[in-house]
Amino acid sequence: MNSNNLDIEQMRKAWIEMGKALGMETPQNDSCDMNKMHTDLDRLRTRYMIGRDFSILAAIIFPIFFFWMPSLGDEYRIPVAITYVIVMSANAYLLNWFQRGIGKINPLTMPITQVSSMALYYKKCHIRYLLLGYLVAIPWSIYFIYALNQSGFRGIDGLVFGSIIGGICGLYGIWKYLRDYRNLSE
Repeated sequence: MNSNNLDIEQMRKAWIEMGKALGMETPQNDSCDMNKMHTDLDRLRTRYMIGRDFSILAAIIFPIFFFWMPSLGDEYRIPVAITYVIVMSANAYLLNWFQRGIGKINPLTMPITQVSSMALYYKKCHIRYLLLGYLVAIPWSIYFIYALNQSGFRGIDGLVFGSIIGGICGLYGIWKYLRDYRNLSE
């Protein structure tokens, strides 16, 4: 046996390892299925991009609703709208930062250890982002409920029910993000 066969065998093993690290399965014979395959990096980048876009849309659309909301008192409309725009703009900025950071990870040119260490870094940053986000979102929600209560709104039951549904959807979203990060680190 010569050294060329040994090098080719090592290259094949490294290629298979990289595919496993990226969450890719062995390709099917049908070439149409190849276009539908996405790595965990692609899914994370797309999720961050969609979240950023929805945050920007929410920062534009919902303050308009706050100004026209009859159950919100006149003295609370401007502060609620401004704080909401600030919160959603900060969220959009951070999601854009995550999307650009994940986009910098290139598994074709980087060693596997660098890909996994960068993925671990962004996973830790995402967990910090969640903790900080809860520390901002929960007081804002309490302030919004307080503003509605002071304005004479009596449908607090609907807000509590909506908060519960929103919390469940948020936990499902966190689970999806962390699942993709886990798949990257394996």
